[in-house]
Amino acid sequence: MIRLYSEEKTEAILRELGPLIRQVSADYGVPEAAITAILYREIKEIDLLDLAADTAVRLGCFPKWDSSTGYMQIFGRVAIRALRFAAEHGIEEPARLGMPDGMDEENPADVRRMWRKLNRDREFNLRMGTLNLLASAAETVGDTGFEHMNADGMKRTFSRYNANTRSVTSYGEEVWGYYLKYGGMRREEDL
Repeated sequence: MIRLYSEEKTEAILRELGPLIRQVSADYGVPEAAITAILYREIKEIDLLDLAADTAVRLGCFPKWDSSTGYMQIFGRVAIRALRFAAEHGIEEPARLGMPDGMDEENPADVRRMWRKLNRDREFNLRMGTLNLLASAAETVGDTGFEHMNADGMKRTFSRYNANTRSVTSYGEEVWGYYLKYGGMRREEDL
């Protein structure tokens, strides 16, 4: 596996994205450290196979119509579900992000439209990844309030971001470590 970004380059990208991360954090109430932790994990793992998958989707090969893409490495189908969750809970309006209401993750045309925007628009990709993090929290711990989520809840939320699970995975443990690295605070009961 040939990774595209060194740790130094990944950190440089995070610094460049800093103002956008702060804005998205403020817009959606997700801690900057949580967004940054997911970004760090995903960016540092992007490799040549990811580029090949993106190219296959872009060209419609085999007939490939979805893959994880962008810095948040989010699938079009997942982003459609995250945007629907956000709309249903009054968090975000699809039209504000240039997307129609009622997109269906089973409709290849909708998935392709979403995927193209995820692939081409960094801010949109970051917003959809963050909305997926909110949807993951709601699904795994029943709440989107990160300010009172304990370590187990955070790990399960991070795990759900990456896989269809409600349990803590190695991914969730790894991202929890990055969350702490980037300023996520432990509460007394987590020490």
